[in-house]
Amino acid sequence: MQTQSDLSTWKIAPSLHWMEAFAAWLHSTPSQKNRKRDIKTLEAYLSDVRQMSNWYQSRYGVEFDPSQMNSANAQEFFQQFENTPSTYRRKKATAQLLVKWSRLVGALGCDPLEWIACPEMVEQAPRDVLPDEERRLRDVAESFEKDGTLIGFRDSLIFHLMLDAGLRVSEVIEMKLSDLDFDNEKIHVLGKGKKHRWVYMRKTLNQRIRNWLDRKPVSINDTLITSESGSAIRREEAYRRFVRLADSANVKATPHYMRHQFVMNYMAAYMRGDPSHFAAALTAASQETGDLEAVLLKYYTGPRESDMRAAMDAM
Repeated sequence: MQTQSDLSTWKIAPSLHWMEAFAAWLHSTPSQKNRKRDIKTLEAYLSDVRQMSNWYQSRYGVEFDPSQMNSANAQEFFQQFENTPSTYRRKKATAQLLVKWSRLVGALGCDPLEWIACPEMVEQAPRDVLPDEERRLRDVAESFEKDGTLIGFRDSLIFHLMLDAGLRVSEVIEMKLSDLDFDNEKIHVLGKGKKHRWVYMRKTLNQRIRNWLDRKPVSINDTLITSESGSAIRREEAYRRFVRLADSANVKATPHYMRHQFVMNYMAAYMRGDPSHFAAALTAASQETGDLEAVLLKYYTGPRESDMRAAMDAM
């Protein structure tokens, strides 16, 4: 890996477009947590940069180059996100990386973002699904299985891996057949930040995986979730299939809602109505999801949007 001093003298190679050089730098440098950035993070950063580039080109009629950034046009770009503070923060974080690289390669002499502040925001309660909505989602997933189609079984399994195991979309599509340990009813997961963990399978999920294995095409690269031809599917495709299921259930939900619901369901089942088991339940949920206990406390076990709405209606 290149050192900081190497990077400070690294100029854009004549054969590389600046976007390619920036992408190579992102790939070769660690994140703030001193970890190698994974492919999903890199794609998100580059998507934001492409959006910024398209905006500059549309606004000024010339192809964008990072050297054109200044305080005035940067401020104008970020104004469009003032009413969506979380988006504003994410895009500024991306822009700051672009500025850092541009200064290292000599494309910028100063920081055009220096006086652009991030908007303050009150932390919002996570959105969730109501018990009736969860039931409708499960009913639709089961109806997909009863249809008997290959894709129906697969889409139901995608949904249940999220809701009954707390897996992220990326973790679902990247799972290998070799990650399944049926004897011990566990799944090996390589999660966010390249953290390894073992997730217990509930018996119904174990059976669903076995049912899918009886039907699935031979996978080209040992992938559990595949297309009809046996190839791995992309994250976007798995997301679309989940949205199709949720729309069929008339429920507004995302895959992340399922992860949130898994934590709530898991902790409630672990405690069995005894609040004194909360600490142990939290630790167990942390091991199952790979999230720190502090993260679970902040985002998963605090007030839920449905509870806050119910409180307002009950006043």
